[in-house]
Amino acid sequence: MKVLITGYSGFLGNFLSKSLSKKYEIIKVNLRDIPEKNSDSLEIFLNQFLKADFIINCAACLKPKSKNDIFINQDFPNILATHLKQQKKIVHFIHISTLNVIIDGRNDFYTITKKNAEEKLKNQNVTILRLPLVLDKIENIIQSTGNFKKIDRYLNFNFLPIYPMFSPGHIHNPVEIIKISNFIEKILLNKNDKNIIYNILGKNKKSLWDLFFEMASNRNKKTFKIDLILLNRFMPSIIKNILKKNSTFLQQLLIIDHSEFKEKKEYL
Repeated sequence: MKVLITGYSGFLGNFLSKSLSKKYEIIKVNLRDIPEKNSDSLEIFLNQFLKADFIINCAACLKPKSKNDIFINQDFPNILATHLKQQKKIVHFIHISTLNVIIDGRNDFYTITKKNAEEKLKNQNVTILRLPLVLDKIENIIQSTGNFKKIDRYLNFNFLPIYPMFSPGHIHNPVEIIKISNFIEKILLNKNDKNIIYNILGKNKKSLWDLFFEMASNRNKKTFKIDLILLNRFMPSIIKNILKKNSTFLQQLLIIDHSEFKEKKEYL
């Protein structure tokens, strides 16, 4: 059985390419090579997806700026799903999304493009995985991968005697990447598990501060907590709305709980 993975050079795509290769033949496709949206060569590009039994779309631009970035996040998933339908190709299509799309307070452009992608996929036969913060641990130590690279770089500024950080910052139910991989493999094995949206959560809440302190402690770094509770209580609404649209680290000034939503939750 062949599994085609887009975004294979990213954190999740790279991990899946390696873990699933033990049981499946892996096909890697780079969406950076995709032709113009309405070009004649687009169909030729899409035809390579017809070789697969399963497709896992991990491709995403976390800070979309160019037309191509927006196209990859927002338009490509539906274009691919439509092409598969037109070609009458039976394939299990898994689209990787984010919990941000159902979280109040996440109005940054990345979240908007992912939300638009889901809206376009509404009438398609696609399984959607909305992921939380994903981390990798080895011997129970958080690794410098994915979103944790920035924290690692910060803690590697050896000239600092103490490392301040916001508290609590965003609140997550993070999931280890191996659990995401195992869950996806279960979906691949279940042929009837299609056209479902999974809202994935870990079993334990962790704030930005919790995760930062854990990483700092493992490196024997001294830390300083910048408490944001009073700031959030008295912050003007206009400032909050600006920060909600901000895709930089400054958004961490807001206390946003990424497990606060009404949709069904899948705990890993």
